Amino acid sequence: MYQSWVDASRIRHDNGGDIWAVDHAAHPLLDPAFGASRSRVLALTRQKYRRMLGDDETYRRELARLLQPGDEDQADLAVLTARAADYLDEADVYLASTIELLPAAARPHVLLLPEVADCDDVRGLIALSFRADQPRLAYEARRKLFLAQTLLQIDQSRHVQDGQQHMEHFEHLLNAGLWRHTSQVHDLDIGFHISDDGANIVYTARPGAQDRRWHFRSTFLQKSEAGRDVALDILYYSCRFKRSVTPVSFEIVDGRHQVLERIRWSEMRQQTSGSILSKMIRNGINNPDVIADMVGAMFIVHDNDALDDLLLLLDAAVGAPFGWRNVTDTLSPESGQDLNEFSSKQFKVFKGDVDILYPDPRGGPAYRFPVEIQIFTLEAYLRTVCGAHDASHLALKLRQFLYGLVPRIFPREIYGSAWLEGEAAATAGP
Repeated sequence: MYQSWVDASRIRHDNGGDIWAVDHAAHPLLDPAFGASRSRVLALTRQKYRRMLGDDETYRRELARLLQPGDEDQADLAVLTARAADYLDEADVYLASTIELLPAAARPHVLLLPEVADCDDVRGLIALSFRADQPRLAYEARRKLFLAQTLLQIDQSRHVQDGQQHMEHFEHLLNAGLWRHTSQVHDLDIGFHISDDGANIVYTARPGAQDRRWHFRSTFLQKSEAGRDVALDILYYSCRFKRSVTPVSFEIVDGRHQVLERIRWSEMRQQTSGSILSKMIRNGINNPDVIADMVGAMFIVHDNDALDDLLLLLDAAVGAPFGWRNVTDTLSPESGQDLNEFSSKQFKVFKGDVDILYPDPRGGPAYRFPVEIQIFTLEAYLRTVCGAHDASHLALKLRQFLYGLVPRIFPREIYGSAWLEGEAAATAGP
């Protein structure tokens, strides 16, 4: 595995809040207090679960509605329970892989109870979730049901099923409206190091012995647009479908500096559903179709003037006048914006969602799908690959994991907090 280094003293949670104060409204099955709730949803869930526990036919029909809709009368119970078991197995793999990313001393405190790990039957988990006399056993049964159900929802999402085609359509638009104006492609080596104040990146096209180096294969475009000639260097471009990339996470392995990049969920049948599942849990999303970065594109340009030129060319290429949504521009001196609670205040980017009109290949009416576009200036991007900088990608991933995901799937009310707080404090430094 690839190893790199990060200043772990900069990995901290700066929003001043309690990381354990989690709002479970979007995912009530992860709420430790779910069983004590007097909500109508809980009452309805209890009624349905009781019917499923007490009657094979009701159980079969409910599974068919989830897994084989439209054929409830013919669906075979053995086939349905086997398919459901596949998703329960996936949930176990996801959870085990997540635990492996924790510091070694913390892992034994949250290992899955054997009664839950050994149960791959929906009805068995339902019984545990309502009848177990141990709060942890009931919680872990509900959590396994939640993870399996959400993985099923991801598989059944149209934006997930068509994501690869959506990405190819977006790239087709760029090829027709942007890249065909390429006049030159050239290699560029940039040397860089963090400034003495730890806030900025010093970079040069003539790297010295003290510099780290980053290689770009730059594309030079020339196009007349909006009544003027635009000449633009795009240092880097990439486009990805969230489920088609290899999911990588980062673990501090010596307590302070060394970070190991690890493949996550490599044993999952649909391993890249894991990154979608984590984002849904972390951000309180309960519908995978609303994830705006299912297709994402990233550009790197030299400076803010080049960013303005790129926005002009992109608008002409993708055909989305007034189509930007959820724009965050931390590169603007006047913005005063932050991305989210896990991003460093020194992370600088222009970021927004563009809705792309897509002709339905099935012959239905055209519809729109979102693409999340991120544009970095050169200095802003180098911050993300400099492990000693607070805005580094490594530090972001560790903050998202330790402070975003972990408190939601290992809640304090069930597991306590000392097992993580000591480790996180050691990881985060003073």
